[in-house]
Amino acid sequence: MSFVKIDKLVKRYGSLSIFDGFDLAMENTDRLVLIGPSGCGKSTLLRCMMGLEDIAGGTIRLGDETYVEGAENGKMKLNRKVQKEVGMVFQHYTLFPHLSVLGNLCLAPVRSRGIGKAEAKDKAMDLLTRFGLADRAEFYPSQLSGGQKQRVAIARALMLDPKLMLFDEVTSALDPELVNEVENTMMALAEAGMPMMIVTHDMFFARNIATQVVFQERGKVIEAAPPEELFGNPREERTRNFLRNVLHIEG
Repeated sequence: MSFVKIDKLVKRYGSLSIFDGFDLAMENTDRLVLIGPSGCGKSTLLRCMMGLEDIAGGTIRLGDETYVEGAENGKMKLNRKVQKEVGMVFQHYTLFPHLSVLGNLCLAPVRSRGIGKAEAKDKAMDLLTRFGLADRAEFYPSQLSGGQKQRVAIARALMLDPKLMLFDEVTSALDPELVNEVENTMMALAEAGMPMMIVTHDMFFARNIATQVVFQERGKVIEAAPPEELFGNPREERTRNFLRNVLHIEG
């Protein structure tokens, strides 16, 4: 049984169909990277995975539990207990500006999990130390660089001990010199064995972090393979054209 199984996913915005029977699976040892042209549904897929988008059909399963189930009448079923086992980091940080770094990390564990404030603070400081941010614990988001904000957002997601992490273009809003610090944080998570689903336009990073790369377009999987195969010898002509364009290579 796959760790994550997306089965016959249907997602529409009015009359516009984003997914119409989309299937995808990953194992708990995978770091699955989604690539493809802008507007092909990569970020929408992660939002469906997180239960943030209503789906009209299909199911999404984590482990042996279905936690998102679509319906044509719009009454999507969402198992919030399982949803809490999925963490997501967005492109634009989504930190609370009125809370310190420490406050941002401790809010959800204390309010939604009933963890004591002292225990939450200890856990938060452990994560901030791990990410090289312990000296920023009392800072506010406005006092941080973009790279620091994104690392805080990652630490905040980890406070809830997710079984799966979703990353949606987390470096695309950063200045180039700040990208490495966030990608290095994600690589450290990968080395620690965290299953991930990642949307990125950074092909170099995709190649380094992925165990599986999925090229999708128009709501369909065009090709899926380990990075050395998909980048080194793609089977599909459309994949080759896409990579030729984004990597600016000849041939």
